[in-house]
Amino acid sequence: MSGRGRKAALSAGAVAIALTAAACGGGSSPSGRSTAPTGGGPLTVASSVAPPTLDLTSNPAAAIDEALDYNVYQHLVQLDPKGHIVPVLATAYSVSADGLTYTFTVRSGVTFSNGDPMTPADVVFSLQRAMAPNSTYPYKAVLGGVTSVAVSGTNQVVVTLSKPNNQFLYDLAAYSNGVVLDPKAVGTIATAPVGTGPYKFTGFVPNYSLSFTLNPSYWGPKPGVSSLVFRYFPNANAENSALQSGQVQVVDNLPNPQDVSQFKGNSAYKVIAGPTNGKIQMTINNSSGPLSHAKVRQAISYATDKQAILQAAGAGYGTVIGSDTVPGDPWYLPSLAQVYPYNPAKAKQLLTEAGYPSGFALTLTLPPYGYAQTAGPLIAAELNAVGIRTTIKNIQWPLWISQVFLHGDFQLTIVDHVEARDVGNYANCGYYWKYAQCSQVASMLSAAQAATSQSGMVSGYQQILTKITAAAVNDWLYNPDQITVAKANIVGLPTSGRTESFDLTHASIGGTVSAQAQAQGYSS
Repeated sequence: MSGRGRKAALSAGAVAIALTAAACGGGSSPSGRSTAPTGGGPLTVASSVAPPTLDLTSNPAAAIDEALDYNVYQHLVQLDPKGHIVPVLATAYSVSADGLTYTFTVRSGVTFSNGDPMTPADVVFSLQRAMAPNSTYPYKAVLGGVTSVAVSGTNQVVVTLSKPNNQFLYDLAAYSNGVVLDPKAVGTIATAPVGTGPYKFTGFVPNYSLSFTLNPSYWGPKPGVSSLVFRYFPNANAENSALQSGQVQVVDNLPNPQDVSQFKGNSAYKVIAGPTNGKIQMTINNSSGPLSHAKVRQAISYATDKQAILQAAGAGYGTVIGSDTVPGDPWYLPSLAQVYPYNPAKAKQLLTEAGYPSGFALTLTLPPYGYAQTAGPLIAAELNAVGIRTTIKNIQWPLWISQVFLHGDFQLTIVDHVEARDVGNYANCGYYWKYAQCSQVASMLSAAQAATSQSGMVSGYQQILTKITAAAVNDWLYNPDQITVAKANIVGLPTSGRTESFDLTHASIGGTVSAQAQAQGYSS
């Protein structure tokens, strides 16, 4: 997860599932760049969340993936902006009839940005590193069912699973466990990343900028920009001003959706609003005092006016949700958003039934991101109105990661879980919200993942969603849209927030984008 929009959500232990995972071959490869000649630029992208480190294999901050994944690092398969799996460092893949063996044909002629050749052995090294007992990968858990990874022949890698797993390909595509690394460069992964992507790392000024140039060794058509900079700003006003003054050409996701009014309708800019995988929620520590009671958590859900929160924090760009699922998920249940309608009287009744007729005091810990800073005071007022005396505590994002996420030292917090299809977090008994029935969900999840039919898989996930909603494990608020604003001549930007990467593989200043790239979800 990270602190704002797609880029501000927790990135840890997510489990995803891909309905296309059983395909015997992937979609089209990432080709069809801008027809503009390379050398334009530089392209400068404004963002408000700076990465705390450059090692996306050890830190859950999505700001790292935003800049580095897909741009510097690549996977065997990746997600396009529409959420479809496409082959990248694999030219093709196949799945055995029993669902246990995945065979990838590794692309030939690929080199890392330092000139080292990329080989099938590097793919094996990378996956084994992710699943090693001492691995610190945020998504290590999704490789738990892998029993072996080995080179086969001259150009193939074979991955064997202990049991069928419908989301295996999606996991490789979506999360950092799937990045292919240069074994010779992992020693400097936190300070000088080396990958096979279209851009090559050139410099990092903490909390200020992250710089790239075109990767001279890149195997595919190069983007239409000579260099790329992610420039980090302390607040939304600074980002907006930088775009208006020409310091930057893109704001990758408006921290304050209300600010879209400054650009919408102005021919100098283009506004791109598209769906995300994010679940902005008020996370509840299920092990903390009164919050261990289901009726108390249900009361909190009834006490929050989610539609008002969406309007205030998201300017209406998004969808109210009622569980850990968003529109576009194959198991999405719209009815879950109606389980806890805004009803302060019902909230008070449940607090009385739980033994707290006079309420109690809580602390709401907020990270420094627009949606949390806007929604927090509104929610605090709503909770105070039903007798839950709520104090707001503001902390910076690195402290939030350490204190809240890693050590569970909180009662309530607001954060965007950006990972796609991450219901598996509720099966993780060590996860930061401390859900007491996690073991039951783990059994349900295992059955759903191994289902032999799509309907069986979907039904299994819907049962999990219904269970966690009934227990009000968290107070799910809304699924935000990603709102990207750019100068009108910038093309090739992703039109959604379906991936944690702000994928600029197709980016160009001027020029056109191929029909293939547009079909995959890159802007014209």
